[in-house]
Amino acid sequence: MIKYQDEFEGHLRSAKLKGNETVGDTIKALNAVSKLLGVTISSKNIGSDEDIVEVLKRLTQIGKSHDKAMRQYKAAMQHYVNMMNGL
Repeated sequence: MIKYQDEFEGHLRSAKLKGNETVGDTIKALNAVSKLLGVTISSKNIGSDEDIVEVLKRLTQIGKSHDKAMRQYKAAMQHYVNMMNGL
């Protein structure tokens, strides 16, 4: 679950997505992070670049994510941080 999901979708629509990124895939990736960690995504757990690094470490420890998925998760989390920081 993503706190402020509607706002996040709006942010993604106005953001410059890279390459083959889509709004739907980015939402799906962030929801996957939420499910894997058993948390609701919010600025409390993904509010900075440092938080992204910590979440990626936790996902690596879980060991259920391959490199491509980790890149997608990182990109989705970066978009969320950018939205929360008004970028």
